[in-house]
Amino acid sequence: MKKTVFDKENYAVSDRNMEHQRSGLDWNIDNYIYLTYDPIRFRYKNGKLQADSIPAGTGGQWGVTHDNYGRLFFSSAGGESPLVRFQINPTYGGLDLPDQFSDEFQQVWPVIATPDVQGGIQRIRPDSTLNHFTGACGQSIYRGDALPADLVGDYLVCEPVGRLIRRAKVINLKGKMIVQNAYYKQEFIASTDMFFRPVNSYTGPDGNLYIVDMHRGIIQQGNWTRPETYLRKQIDSKGIGQHVGHGRIYRLVYDGYKAQAQPHMLDEPAAKLVTYLDHPNGWWRDNAQKQLVILGDKSVVPALKQIVSGQQANLPAKPSHLAKIHALWTLEGLDAIDKEILFTAMNDESPQVRKAAVWISERFLKSNDNQVLTRLASLKNDPSYDVRLQLFLSLYNSKSNTTEAIVKDLQATNSGNDIFASVQKAMDRNNDLKTYGIRLGNMASEDRKMILAGSATFSSLCATCHGQGGKGMTVAGSTQVQGLLRPTVSSRLAGDKSHLVKIVLHGLTGPIDGKTYPSIMPSLGANSDEWVASVVNYVRYEFGKVNNRRRPEDKTGPFVTPAEVKAIREETVGRNKPWTWDELEKRGGITQAKN
Repeated sequence: MKKTVFDKENYAVSDRNMEHQRSGLDWNIDNYIYLTYDPIRFRYKNGKLQADSIPAGTGGQWGVTHDNYGRLFFSSAGGESPLVRFQINPTYGGLDLPDQFSDEFQQVWPVIATPDVQGGIQRIRPDSTLNHFTGACGQSIYRGDALPADLVGDYLVCEPVGRLIRRAKVINLKGKMIVQNAYYKQEFIASTDMFFRPVNSYTGPDGNLYIVDMHRGIIQQGNWTRPETYLRKQIDSKGIGQHVGHGRIYRLVYDGYKAQAQPHMLDEPAAKLVTYLDHPNGWWRDNAQKQLVILGDKSVVPALKQIVSGQQANLPAKPSHLAKIHALWTLEGLDAIDKEILFTAMNDESPQVRKAAVWISERFLKSNDNQVLTRLASLKNDPSYDVRLQLFLSLYNSKSNTTEAIVKDLQATNSGNDIFASVQKAMDRNNDLKTYGIRLGNMASEDRKMILAGSATFSSLCATCHGQGGKGMTVAGSTQVQGLLRPTVSSRLAGDKSHLVKIVLHGLTGPIDGKTYPSIMPSLGANSDEWVASVVNYVRYEFGKVNNRRRPEDKTGPFVTPAEVKAIREETVGRNKPWTWDELEKRGGITQAKN
């Protein structure tokens, strides 16, 4: 029997090309389901998926995962970054820090030559190996119990172009997260198999690490492998294009591993599921919590509260801090959380339990509950940076005098910690995005719809390279900014509208004003005319400050129509390489589209 859990009329099928599709659907510890690209998250409630907006987007492209405490980890292959947006939950805003990893971290160390890389010889070392992440995807945090303990909490991310998997240490430095390669100029897994294409990784129910290998000759999307391109020539010369229709799943085990009991959670009662909330393997804890929330069986509420209080309940031993955290979030998912149990958690010896309690208390802040506010105020000098930072995040947008006073105290006492200042800027930008619709109030509904569609695309896709607000992305380990849209190029964006259409259709390469950049603007011409028009109009409106309001009879004004995009597409149909600014500025204006 099929059951509709989400109305697709409100969430249309994407017409983006293959490598720009949604991915993820990771049920996080906070009972929200996160995905890449689209600026939303989902929550399963009363048999339906409910959507909740993420104004700043997630910044992720291929995959999302979380750690024991609900911190999310995204990657951005388009931005050639193995890790983005892991400082704070994206609902608070988009935040990446220039020193969250070094330039060396973005270098990769294959053990086989990598001639088949999009970007050509500038992407390979003298020994013909890939020099930089390009297809980062399939990340996971190892949270099992069958491999050595020093692997627990490590970040694993696949690089299928380089035929390797990176293992990184995640370090909490006074509330700011940084990552470092676990090895010096080496990788956790690297293969000499030309067809080894790792694309995903998971902690399994047996506590081991599972790796999905696409095992394919060509791994790049078709846009990059057209005839006469560098990549196509390499593919044909190596004869790898015929290796298709394969796939492998590897299980990484440790010497002496003994098989464990298989899960049967779908067949077990809620009381039994509660016992798994303290399992040493995160897979069991996550899925037990998820199943309890889906079942909605509130008979387990007393046992869950006992666990949070530190009582053994029906667990085999005194509950760990992880069991308490899962019990708290299970209560939250069952709509059974109350102030008393939150106050108990706020006094827990574990900072991560206290942090979870602060996070969950947000549901009480809407009513300005004085009891809750008083208890939260008592945490403003908590010894843990994580607790204080979560308090700052949770209270920042609350409008009561009490919360504003707490926020000011947190700002003052943590002024020497750069993460607090960065978080504040991220949340301010997020608030700006929430009020974005005000600027569009007087625009014709059809035009406004196109601008908003372009805005959603920019936040979820384009921002992975251009950065939120079009301010570009700082290249790790340097002060160089790439993908900059304003203020330096805003005048060009406001100029001939056909230029931007051509760039989106075919890409753009440097130098620009004598300055070179580490990567090019790729072609996005595989998308529909409507999609291209919406992105172009948003970019011109937001960063070029073009007034897109037009009269119905105005066919050649600043607003780009799908018909005009179609005309330019037909006019440039034979082009198979990116434009340069010099070429564009020597060419004429937009072709008049017929109606």
